[in-house]
Amino acid sequence: MKGRELEAWGTKAVLALVGVVFLTVFPYQSGVNNPNENVRTFMTMAIVEHGTLRIDEIVQRHGWINDMAKVEDSEGFEHFYSVKGPAVSYAGVPFYWAFVRIEALFGASPPSFDDPPDAKADWLRRATFVMRFFTVQLPLFVFLIWFERFLRRVTPDVVLRLVTVVAAGLGTNYLAYAQMYASHAAFACAAFLGFALTMLARIDHEDPEARPVRAAFFAGFFTGLATLLEYHGLVVSAVLAVYGLSTFHRRKQLVALAAGGAIDVAVLMLFQWRAFGNPLTPGHRMLENTSYKAFHDRGFFGIEPPNAKQAMELLFSPTFGFFGTAPFMWLAFLVVPAAIFWLRGSARLRREQRIAVLVGFVAMTALVIAVSGAVVWRGGWTVGPRLLGAAPPFVATAAVFAIERLARRRSFLRSPLRGAAGGLACAGAIDIGLVGLVYNTIPEELLRPLPELALPFAAAGFAPWHLGDFVGWHGPGFFRLVVVCLALAGLLATFLPSRDGLYGIAIRAALAAPLFSLALRPALALPSPEEPFFTRDYGLERRRDFARTWEPLTSNPFVTLTVRAGREGRPCLYGELAHVELLLGFTEDAREHAARSEGQPRCP
Repeated sequence: MKGRELEAWGTKAVLALVGVVFLTVFPYQSGVNNPNENVRTFMTMAIVEHGTLRIDEIVQRHGWINDMAKVEDSEGFEHFYSVKGPAVSYAGVPFYWAFVRIEALFGASPPSFDDPPDAKADWLRRATFVMRFFTVQLPLFVFLIWFERFLRRVTPDVVLRLVTVVAAGLGTNYLAYAQMYASHAAFACAAFLGFALTMLARIDHEDPEARPVRAAFFAGFFTGLATLLEYHGLVVSAVLAVYGLSTFHRRKQLVALAAGGAIDVAVLMLFQWRAFGNPLTPGHRMLENTSYKAFHDRGFFGIEPPNAKQAMELLFSPTFGFFGTAPFMWLAFLVVPAAIFWLRGSARLRREQRIAVLVGFVAMTALVIAVSGAVVWRGGWTVGPRLLGAAPPFVATAAVFAIERLARRRSFLRSPLRGAAGGLACAGAIDIGLVGLVYNTIPEELLRPLPELALPFAAAGFAPWHLGDFVGWHGPGFFRLVVVCLALAGLLATFLPSRDGLYGIAIRAALAAPLFSLALRPALALPSPEEPFFTRDYGLERRRDFARTWEPLTSNPFVTLTVRAGREGRPCLYGELAHVELLLGFTEDAREHAARSEGQPRCP
């Protein structure tokens, strides 16, 4: 097979592996499911079932959730509304409508208030999976396919492109939030598309008159969509709007740019008017949760002056910091010398590249500054910094841009840089990607979620809901296959043969292996007592809570082994249960069950 054919097949293989990871796992724990998701789900249900933005009847049916606004109508009656950006809830309407109609063909319908709790929980879970898949998971995977093609404009190096896709898609919290009916990862897609369409129009068309009107329209639409998805995305939209205005400044282009953005503005203002009585007012000062309401009464809807300490935590904390959990992104710091010293090409191309780097830097800096001043800057239970959701594609592009510029300047560095980038990308896929696969909402008490939750739970046989559960393949087997795909995507991207031969691959391995190990050390290190939310048991009680209530029950070894041991009476099953408890740190329980195992650690 020729080199180009091998690279093409390698690209398809890596993207296929990424697709398996994105499209076949559905982390969901009904008792603690993220309110960011629940409230959006409830709004979609209310629109389809009752033709209203009010979620009163859905709350009555499925129970109280957080992140609701409580608004009094003209007659003095109080109603509940979602307080989140409405874009995802609106986008899910056609899919939930289709779900309801298809269920009706099989004699099922939305449950009533009087139906059994299990029936209501089952409907909510299945509806959530449908809305997640078609509204978030599938589009965000398609974005990664587009992202790989976009990166061809940044580097012709297939290894660097694929490593960057793995780093952004699997090695950040993009993966965790792509598996949630929420907008944190979708925010990244919208903002980056607005940026990329503008940048490409400038680079491809030196004459401002020749810049496509269609590109102006979609740049405006995606720029506005960032705020329609996430309210705090306003700062990113503002930066991108200035970039757009400086690019599309002819009459037709300006009209198209404004029209694209006006769609988002109109939808947002209509939502706020219908829900909160004022098109210019979000619902954060009407929160039903009084403690959260008090937070958002401070400053500008909960945004106070920037806080340097909080900004550093958001960026570098090994628990939830952006760079602290995604080591590949450290390479983005090379973009500064790259933009100043390492550029080649015409003067115009160098100028446009520097402008693009500056715009991306200003947009991400503005986002960090704004979020650092938020009263709820951490965001509660999270995987990584969920409020910095736009960052992965921007920072990943800066990293690969810098690496490519350095490799062109010093060609002997290309293989070592491929290895370094690949090792760091693989480390990120394990550090935060595996965590997001196991569960996509991590409590604050778990300061090292990889060794405290993801690794022991996966090793013990706990698995999230996955595609196998819907075709009769229950248990951890299918999930372990998905984890293998996660690892293979990073390895194949790093070691894909591409023009540097076996010697070059050996050099890649020599750099990738030690950097992979080094990058994972902070994630595996014991937390310090000085860290916020530190507990002396290193999250043991929280692990107990998850183990006891883990869903699905078919992938909860505490349940399956206990039931089998009681039914079959075989001592070896208690030995297996003791092994699971030891993996999770439940020493006393493990000792008790080991005593009942009669020395049999495994069943034949």
